[in-house]
Amino acid sequence: MTRPVILLTRPEASSRRMAGILFARCGDRAGICISPLMEIRLDPRLPSLDGIKTLIFTSANGVAAYVAAKGPMSLACYTVGEATAQAARDAGLRAISAGGNAEALIARILEDDVTGPMLHLRGTHARGEVAERLSALGCPVSQAIVYTQNAIPLSEEARDLLGGDGPVILPVFSPRSATLLGSGPVRAKLYIVAMSDAVAASLHLNVESCVIAAKPDFESVASEINLLLENQPWRRNLH
Repeated sequence: MTRPVILLTRPEASSRRMAGILFARCGDRAGICISPLMEIRLDPRLPSLDGIKTLIFTSANGVAAYVAAKGPMSLACYTVGEATAQAARDAGLRAISAGGNAEALIARILEDDVTGPMLHLRGTHARGEVAERLSALGCPVSQAIVYTQNAIPLSEEARDLLGGDGPVILPVFSPRSATLLGSGPVRAKLYIVAMSDAVAASLHLNVESCVIAAKPDFESVASEINLLLENQPWRRNLH
């Protein structure tokens, strides 16, 4: 039986980090194909920070853009998850992780009774309406778009995988990634690991199975992939 392949479609740096986590967790029980669906381009131009007391980051790309723009390291920041918080700490910022999604981020900021003004540094495509919702609740938040997520096509290797007969494990991390995967015919047996219910709802592909990660982070996705490799559902489907 052909060894399953894990298809990673996040931007290059993020996919390579995920590949490292998967190798540490799963060893060589599956191949890995990296084929980003998006290319990140930083646009590190900051608005005036006069009066800004706290920053908000919902991805490590926002942190990278802030660093590239030579933003001051004296400001505290809130992040949507621990990976983004670590990127901020590595850059020299004081970071507080909400440890989850946009809902958790908003809840943590309100729980901490943070007084604005705050600045959310984000990409062109964003979900959760963090700034709008916090502002409506009395915590003023402005926004700055500091990077773009440009769509790029799957590589020939990835297209061959999806058009082949073997099992393909496909972790999907965002609704936009799910949308960019499209709805075309796929011959491969697809085993989806989705970052959230919203991601799973955005998929329009025929799949063998779809599971939701316990937490919206790389480690939880890797755990679900490890379970798939242990259970090998594609072998059962041969009978």
